[in-house]
Amino acid sequence: MNLIASAVARLEETVKNSGCDEGSVSLTRNPKLAVCQYPRGVCVEACFGDRRGHVVTPDPIQACTKVSFMFGAPLNSPVERTAACAIVNAVTAFFCINRRVNPCEESRHAACLSGLAQALAGARVYAAGDTRGPLTGITITEDPADADVLLVVGPGLISNEGLAAVEEALGKKRVICLGPSTAGVATLLGIEHWCPYGH
Repeated sequence: MNLIASAVARLEETVKNSGCDEGSVSLTRNPKLAVCQYPRGVCVEACFGDRRGHVVTPDPIQACTKVSFMFGAPLNSPVERTAACAIVNAVTAFFCINRRVNPCEESRHAACLSGLAQALAGARVYAAGDTRGPLTGITITEDPADADVLLVVGPGLISNEGLAAVEEALGKKRVICLGPSTAGVATLLGIEHWCPYGH
C-alpha cells in the first residue's frame, strides 16, 4: 500500500458510519486559484459539501465521483493519486481535521521561505516533486540518498519517482511536506508539515 493509499485508509476509518463516504465530490482544474509558491503544476480543486481542497499536480483530472471511489483502491497511477490527494484535502477540511487548505498571501512568501531556510540550516535537502523556483538559502542535493531532509511538494506525492523517494525516507530521515497540496496526507499520517501562514 503506497503512502497516499495509507492516508486514504486512515480517512476511511475517520468517516466510517458518517454517511459522508457516499458523498459526491467534483474535481476541476482551477487555474485562477492562488497556489503555494513551492510546487509547479496544474491546480486541481476538489469540492465536497461546502469545503474545497486542492492539489498542484503534473497529472490533472476533471471528474465527478464519490469519496468512496478511493477506499481500498491501490492508487497506482499518478492521475488516481491526484484525485485522491485533492479529495483527501477537501474531506479533511470538511471534518475540520485539516486547517491548511489555502496558501498564504503572496506578501508572506518571502517570510515563509526564509523561515524554512532557517529551519533547514546546515542540512542537505532533496526536493521531492517539481518546484517553481530556487529554494533560496537551502542546500539542495539531486540525490535523495545524500539528503538529510526530504521536502515534499504536491507533485512529489503524485509522481512515481517522488513518491518512491518519500516512502524510502520515512522513518529514516526527516520528511517535511510543504503547503496545502500535501496537508491532508501529512495530517492523516502524522508527517511533519510546513505551511506557517496558510489558512
